[in-house]
Amino acid sequence: MAKVKVAPVRQMVVVPYRPWRRWLVRIVGIVIIALAVYAAYLYGFQSGGSQYETLLNQRAELRQNLREAEQRQEALRLRVAQLERGSEVDRQANENARQTQLELSGRIAELEEEVALYQGIMSPSLDNEGLRIQEVTLEPTSSSDRYRYSLMLTQAGNNSQYLQGFVGVNIVGTQNGERVALPLKDVSEAVDDVDIRFRYRYFQDIKGDLVLPEGFIPDQIQVIAQAVGDRAARVEAAYSWLDLENGNNVGQ
Repeated sequence: MAKVKVAPVRQMVVVPYRPWRRWLVRIVGIVIIALAVYAAYLYGFQSGGSQYETLLNQRAELRQNLREAEQRQEALRLRVAQLERGSEVDRQANENARQTQLELSGRIAELEEEVALYQGIMSPSLDNEGLRIQEVTLEPTSSSDRYRYSLMLTQAGNNSQYLQGFVGVNIVGTQNGERVALPLKDVSEAVDDVDIRFRYRYFQDIKGDLVLPEGFIPDQIQVIAQAVGDRAARVEAAYSWLDLENGNNVGQ
């Protein structure tokens, strides 16, 4: 006998037929979705607006900070400029003061030498009266073979009468391996004679420039002064050329 297959029994629910309810559910779903989208938009707009406002505030604050920083920078730059100007003024003032001090010190030294000179002339020691070779100086120039010279003769003690006579100046050195003595007139245009005549009561300066011959190596300067007449006297002195050139020996 053949078996008959029996289909499974399915349970079914019988509901009332309401087609309008389906449309209502759909409309409600659409409204809910629209409200959700609007709410999301509104939240995003408000959130974005808040962030935008925050960014605007931050930008304004940064601009204010920038202006303040620029103002502080400008103030510092002005302060630095003032300090630099003040430093330059102080430096210039110090330099001027130093130069003035050097000039005054040099002038004081010159005055002290003059005072010593006049004291020596007016109140000499007993064994140093009459004709004196007060000093010989030598000053180099920009030319290696040209020098400025100065010879001062004085009359110490009784200056009531003129002292007169002559003085000879020789530049002693070597040339071509030989010892040579050059009269001052051979190297100086200011001197016309070997014997330089003098006549004075207190002192007399003999000044000028001298030019050394090529190949001549100076060693010393010899001075011989001869007074004639009632106060006849003879004075001789020799000075190291190197000392005179360095300013280390300007007197007897």
